[in-house]
Amino acid sequence: MENISKVMSDKLKGLRAENNFSQEEIAEKLNVHRETFRKYESYPEHIDVGIFLEMLQLYNTSPVIFFEQIYGKMPLNDDNKQE
Repeated sequence: MENISKVMSDKLKGLRAENNFSQEEIAEKLNVHRETFRKYESYPEHIDVGIFLEMLQLYNTSPVIFFEQIYGKMPLNDDNKQE
């Protein structure tokens, strides 16, 4: 079973690729160092909310759609079940 961090990381990388951006291009648009952006993409649980929202805007994706797609790929278990 994949964890949420891995699924989010894969989704962010996929969105960047779908939009034909390099890590360097997005880092520049977000005004962060490329290495910082690489870490954000690899470890999304450490992204500042404002940066995350800017990233999604660059990828023309809303947070609602992003998380619907993420949770659609996550199996429900006792830890992430919605009541």
